[in-house]
Amino acid sequence: ATAKGGNFRTTALQWLGKGNIKDRVNAKCESFGNVGLLYLAAVDKEYDLMTFLLLNGADVNIINSAGLSVLSTLIYDSRSHLTTIRLLLSWGAEIFHEGRGATSQEMKELRFKTIMEGNAAVANLISSELGGRRCKMVSAPDNRDDLVGKTCVVGRHIKKSSQYEVTVEFTNESLLLGADNLERYDRTPHDPGCFVECKNNRLKRRDFKSNAECRAIVVSLREDVEESSEADPDAEAKAEQAAADLLSELGLGDIEGQSSSAMKKEKQPAASDKKKKRGG
Repeated sequence: ATAKGGNFRTTALQWLGKGNIKDRVNAKCESFGNVGLLYLAAVDKEYDLMTFLLLNGADVNIINSAGLSVLSTLIYDSRSHLTTIRLLLSWGAEIFHEGRGATSQEMKELRFKTIMEGNAAVANLISSELGGRRCKMVSAPDNRDDLVGKTCVVGRHIKKSSQYEVTVEFTNESLLLGADNLERYDRTPHDPGCFVECKNNRLKRRDFKSNAECRAIVVSLREDVEESSEADPDAEAKAEQAAADLLSELGLGDIEGQSSSAMKKEKQPAASDKKKKRGG
């Protein structure tokens, strides 16, 4: 999804900078299936833009008109969005159907569909409790007490050993840990474990040596922003108008088609079930 006459990321950042970003990150457009900016960034694989939006209060589980969260929509897309899905999961994204959490049967069908489409890595992530999640290590094997309290990102679940492949944040050390060694610890704007800022409509990712250093920078930057901003009583109305303004600047024909396709696919199993009942 690229903006008409320019780059999607640049257009989005320019639009966000025209007002209070907190009022704009969750704006939706009814004419495009009530998708939010986070969804548009996700399908365009704009990872730094996604992080920037989430750092500034974007709802990781924002729902479209079909009741699907961003995570659900991406998983229903037959193309691979593995990196995007990992990012969303680390921020606490959930799978929503019709505006509610997916049932166990719906999850089973979704995993089967994902495997059949050749996205086994995604299926593995959504098949386990901690797959793709950011976690804190609450205990560690083999006398590795230095790991306790540190954060990591969980990867593949190995059923045979009931262990997870994890990557320690900031050191990138790879380990195999059991679920009892881990505690879910989603990223939040106040404790993101990473930071992306915008200057002159360009995104810049900052690297840190520890969570403590990251949190300190986040706190100092937020204090500067809060001092320079004031509450706006008309924020909601402005956000709705802003959404329309943004989408009028972007070339979203392909996005609308993808969103509609995902919604249709979500409804197909129910339709086939009805046919079976009539035939039976």
